[in-house]
Amino acid sequence: MSLFAVVQMSAAADLVFNVTVPTPTYECWVVGNFNDWNNNQYKMTKVDDTHYTITIPESEIVPGLTEIKYKYLSGGGDWAYVEKDADGNEISDRVYTDGNDVVQKWALVFNPNVEPIPMTVTIIAQVPADVIELYIVGTFNGWTIPTDSTKMTLLETNESGKVFSATFFTADANKLQFKFCAGPAWDYEQTQGSNYTYPDPTQNTAAVICDSFKKIYDPTKIGNVTIIATVPAGTERVWIMGSHLGWNWANLQEGTMNPDGTFTFVVPDVMSFEYRLYNWYEPEFGYPEVGEADPNKELPNRTAQYDPTNPANNTINITVWGWKQPAPSAVPNVFFDRYQVKTVNKTITVNNVTSRVELFDVMGRQLEKADVRGTYTTKTLTNGIYILKVDGISAKIAVK
Repeated sequence: MSLFAVVQMSAAADLVFNVTVPTPTYECWVVGNFNDWNNNQYKMTKVDDTHYTITIPESEIVPGLTEIKYKYLSGGGDWAYVEKDADGNEISDRVYTDGNDVVQKWALVFNPNVEPIPMTVTIIAQVPADVIELYIVGTFNGWTIPTDSTKMTLLETNESGKVFSATFFTADANKLQFKFCAGPAWDYEQTQGSNYTYPDPTQNTAAVICDSFKKIYDPTKIGNVTIIATVPAGTERVWIMGSHLGWNWANLQEGTMNPDGTFTFVVPDVMSFEYRLYNWYEPEFGYPEVGEADPNKELPNRTAQYDPTNPANNTINITVWGWKQPAPSAVPNVFFDRYQVKTVNKTITVNNVTSRVELFDVMGRQLEKADVRGTYTTKTLTNGIYILKVDGISAKIAVK
């Protein structure tokens, strides 16, 4: 009997993954909402050069999930190694059925035998003439939203368009990937789906051509957009996440509840953006709005655009039909509201402490302990789930 046949006999509540991978592949990892997207936890067992397997026991799976979403990586701890489609484009999260999958291509192949090459590089990009501002994002900055720190410098305008450059440090030129945005948000990213890779780590300069973008940012056509959301009865809190926030959960914005039960969000300094509303903030993207046609299916992102010619169009009224699942009890609200807990750059900051802060891993091992009044920030942590105990009150928190 083959190993694949044996592992499929595991208990139905366990998660069994069997995957066929391209060559070369030296390692294979699986990550998903079942482990709060910790991409450095589950390394799969190699069956042969193109097959890997793993069984994850029910006791290790995040409880309460209505569906399992996941992806494969060719190396642990870095999204640079995530799977892609056959053309190198991004793919949606997989949804678990039987766990038998095929990976078409890796963004990068992790090779444990290749040493990292840390170096400072200069990227020169030729883009169309109508690009006003150009930003570069990638593995070097953790794929965070384009900001002034990643804004490129205009070098020249020529018959082919404009030329921009940026110089930055990368911890490993072997796995450097990047893409361009013609504005300070993901709405303006390049239309080319696949990322650029650094062509030659023996050289400190690389020149590329990027010939089209989803949208072109124009700083003369930006302003504030106000969203007023009518939500299902009984909804106590609502959050917005979108391209204007970099789809970064650390930037999640809570709406203001109005006397009539609606919620207001003000989105500043935008030209256009995509967004979605949520009725809870943990785990990431776990409590989205849904539609009447299929209450179990997430809706496409909403879109909005600033209108510089008619201010009345910049207040948008929307209606949320329902939520994918009810928000948890209000007990966690009290904890997070009282202590204003935030996770930023893989640290946890706690405010309004009156006596003591303790931090534990999910196995109950104490990692930090401090007697403090006021604010406390942990050391830099790895991705994962932690137990935070403040003044004797405990809550679970994810670090990503």
